[in-house]
Amino acid sequence: MAEVILHIENLSKTLGKREILHNISFDTYSGEVFGFLGPNGAGKTTTIKIVAGLLTLDEGEISICGYDLRRDFERAMENVGGIVENPEFYGYLSGWENLRQYAAMRDGITDVRLREVVHMVGLDNRIHDKVSKYSLGMRQRLGVAQAMMHRPRLLILDEPTNGLDPASIKALRDILKNLAHEEGVAIMVSSHLMSEMELMCDRVGVIVNGSLQSVQPIEELIAATSPDYAEFVYHVGDAQKAEEALLGMQDVQLARGEEANTLLLTFPSHEQYTLLASVNRKLITSGISLYTVSKRENRRLEDVFIELTQKAKGGDQID
Repeated sequence: MAEVILHIENLSKTLGKREILHNISFDTYSGEVFGFLGPNGAGKTTTIKIVAGLLTLDEGEISICGYDLRRDFERAMENVGGIVENPEFYGYLSGWENLRQYAAMRDGITDVRLREVVHMVGLDNRIHDKVSKYSLGMRQRLGVAQAMMHRPRLLILDEPTNGLDPASIKALRDILKNLAHEEGVAIMVSSHLMSEMELMCDRVGVIVNGSLQSVQPIEELIAATSPDYAEFVYHVGDAQKAEEALLGMQDVQLARGEEANTLLLTFPSHEQYTLLASVNRKLITSGISLYTVSKRENRRLEDVFIELTQKAKGGDQID
């Protein structure tokens, strides 16, 4: 079993008279990308700032690589690298000079290690250019290099894809997956881009109004919240005749599709293929042309996220 890198148990945080986090508990493991998801103001950034040592916890326990955040703060933080909000660099210096500035603040970081992290994030050809000439995506990659230079076991990234174009998002996604799956780093990342989280993450935790709703592998989360029915779009020669031919079939729900001569058929999931064959046979024997049958796209992480966070709408929240 993978090693637990970050352990959070019953984490609570109050600002003024308002409880921002309520009994948050989860683990992240070496070699995984853990997505931390929630609507604006749900408590994502507050949790991340506590883990990164930027805010104190009121109640609960946090340990990083076995070191308690309260009792052994420095040892715990030695294992953490991160970007909370946008990485800041000296624009008049090159990427390499910026990294050397940060390296000077820690012991044992050699030029050999700096070259390793530069190559890791794909900046070999631009590392000696001034940062002022870098795109936002290049700055994010330089930020990952800076966060990884001391070989942390836990990498924390808060909204790392904000403002990036699709090519830069893909490049960053590939870097993070490689760090987790090949280097064994535990990565905790928050984002509003559900499609990107689905491609990047191994597991996700969903937080709503300061409470954790679910922590599961993405595939299991989607499967667990999938409806018990299947929908198929039929394109036929005559939708009216097709509808008349299928009326009365048990367990088959009919509706007109958005396009001409299309029908939307809904079947119980457990017998969808039996009913699919019966419907097809019925249409053909009724002399109705059947052009295409397509299953509606399966649920995605975005669908599950919206469903789990519906109760957060209209709530009074702080992030």
